[in-house]
Amino acid sequence: MPLMAVAVLFQNCTEKIDDSARYVFEGNTILSYLENQVKEDVNGEKDTIYKEYLDLLHKVAISDQSESTVAQLMSARGNYTCFAPTNEAIQAYLEDLVEQKKISIPSWDAPEFIADPKLLKEKQEQVVLNSIIDGGDDNTPYQVSYFSERAERAELIGLPNMLDNKLQVFLTENYTWPEGVDPAEMKEMGKYTIEGAVVDGKNNDIYTINGRVHQVHQVIAPSTESLGQYFEKVLEDNEKGYYVYAALTQACGLLDELKKTEDTYYFTQVQTGAIKDLPNHNTEGKPGYLPNRRYIGYTLFAEPDKWWEDFVGIHIDENTTPDDIVNAVYSYVENNGYYKQNGATFGKTPDDLKKSSNILNQFVTYHLLPARIANDKLVIHYNELWYNPTDKVKQASVMDYYTTMGMRRLLKTYEANRTFGDRRQNVVWLNRIPTLDNGRHGNYTENGEPVYTGIEIKTTDIKKVYNAYIYPIEDCLYFNDETANYLASERMRMDVTTFFKELMTNDMRCNENDDDRNLRRGIPTTKDFSPKESGENGWSSYFDDCEIGENSRFYYLTGRMSKTYSWHNYQGDELNVIGQYKLTMKLPPVPKDGMYEIRFGVSTSAQRGMCQVYFGTNKNALPAAGIPLDLRKGMEYWYIPGTPLTNYGYAVDDLNDDEANIEVDKKLRNNDLMKAPNSYYRIGQSITMRAESSSSYSIARRIIIRQNLEANQTYYIQFKNVLDDEGAQFFMDYIEYCPKEIYDNPTQPEDIW
Repeated sequence: MPLMAVAVLFQNCTEKIDDSARYVFEGNTILSYLENQVKEDVNGEKDTIYKEYLDLLHKVAISDQSESTVAQLMSARGNYTCFAPTNEAIQAYLEDLVEQKKISIPSWDAPEFIADPKLLKEKQEQVVLNSIIDGGDDNTPYQVSYFSERAERAELIGLPNMLDNKLQVFLTENYTWPEGVDPAEMKEMGKYTIEGAVVDGKNNDIYTINGRVHQVHQVIAPSTESLGQYFEKVLEDNEKGYYVYAALTQACGLLDELKKTEDTYYFTQVQTGAIKDLPNHNTEGKPGYLPNRRYIGYTLFAEPDKWWEDFVGIHIDENTTPDDIVNAVYSYVENNGYYKQNGATFGKTPDDLKKSSNILNQFVTYHLLPARIANDKLVIHYNELWYNPTDKVKQASVMDYYTTMGMRRLLKTYEANRTFGDRRQNVVWLNRIPTLDNGRHGNYTENGEPVYTGIEIKTTDIKKVYNAYIYPIEDCLYFNDETANYLASERMRMDVTTFFKELMTNDMRCNENDDDRNLRRGIPTTKDFSPKESGENGWSSYFDDCEIGENSRFYYLTGRMSKTYSWHNYQGDELNVIGQYKLTMKLPPVPKDGMYEIRFGVSTSAQRGMCQVYFGTNKNALPAAGIPLDLRKGMEYWYIPGTPLTNYGYAVDDLNDDEANIEVDKKLRNNDLMKAPNSYYRIGQSITMRAESSSSYSIARRIIIRQNLEANQTYYIQFKNVLDDEGAQFFMDYIEYCPKEIYDNPTQPEDIW
């Protein structure tokens, strides 16, 4: 199915707009406002400045499954944000299509459009559907004040447009304009730029009954190229910027993988009603809405061509070939040992380079994540210490861990507030190992030179293609024994949602919007998702790395109900499962061989249940790991009527007696328990989760595995309900990998953070 044809099919589309709604308004709708903006041309003739746009609004349908036009939508009730291009903007768009050799004359009547009505439809839909964001019933239209919050960091607008594309906002002065465009002229037009379209400095924030209108001087037309297609074009045109990575991904046989954009089978299942929203969640009383789509996406952290030229001496010009690049980078990787020694293979033949163990393939795939991660979610800010969602001041260190493509390795993203020396604040790095103020009375900010500086990500210089984000990085990223040792020198706390790349790619993870559909998602069981047999590379599931048993009701909850209140969850969100569930999950890899504790973050309550944990390497025959995990059992109380205190030795921290607090921690560890981390809090409270006396005994970490783990081995964990109560919840928040050198260190005990 063509890309644009897929993109314009919508779930739950209205077949026909109720035209009666347009007659009960007092004041302008978006449509009537656009119709009333008339000016006089040089010949004295009057016409609307949006004539071309209005013509398209009346031609373009809301979706392929609807008879209604977008013009009807713009005259009906709603909360729409409309970036309305002027006549001149649309003419410039047509001229650009001529430059791209798509059409021969800058007109909708171009011969190519007449010969190919599908091409005409695609381009007209791009102009219209990219320009409108539907806020639904629960979200207000976006005003200029919202752009100001996002533009300096070049972040994305919270809701997608009608082509399901989230638009990126820039300060006009910071936008990288194409050659031949005068940046000063663009800046004079307006302060903010949406995907290369300048928002007019005066004609913006126009209030209408059903939304806001912002005039734009260019058509909003985000890339429709996949990452694989973009790299093919780079190689064909010998285009500098990311030529090195285009050549490397081609040599490693990755281009076809990087062309994937969507699992259309899932969309068909949803559209035909083969799978449906989950029933009401038992605590919320509202359904678990199915994900709209199952997009496939990628994130590439890449050293730009300039870095390769400046620091490695790889010269790129019109005579450079992909083979030249491959040979040069292979030698660089081999000579510097920029690969994992154990299990590495060598060779530069096409077959050699396609092996995940090959040293160049390892190098390339360590730069790639199989998830599309926007720059405001490289790390998640929500309820870490000192932060709140209203003022968004970032202070405490925040991190996440992801599993790379190819030979699976951990890649750490990390952000901290740097306020000492001559360093800038709020920089995001890869694999930084900081020196933190992490004593019992510290504040979890950096207070010295890092153990390992890490690689800085240029988060505002993002290259955005249809299914991927490319981030330039400032130094060479690699994984070898040194990297493994650095990562294994600290406790690794991973939100369970990072295990499932689909949550991030499909904009579910920590979605900032608080409407019902975004707050609560229901994930279909593996059997419901597809009747097909499991493939060699995993299950036929919505989540590639999780098999959801047929009697499971699996909900993802963002926890973003309020800016003044949150649950007790790390990063706010959780996975919550009810029924006679059975979940089998592929775990992220450990960085190096050694003894580890695997800990499970729990929030105990009377609503929870009990499950047996299984752990091992054969996903189809996992041995039990310890006694059942009872999530009704806190550190001090059982949440079962008539039961006594647990007698684990729990006590609230005494701020004046560290020795007593250490003894309490030891007693809890003897029972495979730990207090909650000190690094986050519940929004609305002023103390950390570890210290909050009203709930700290119910929010804990349970040590569920303690054994030797191997870096090159894939491990699975399974949770299976052992109660008859199908309404009892299984709660998942985060998992920790903690090396023995951290949890059993006699000279430097593990920190409380």
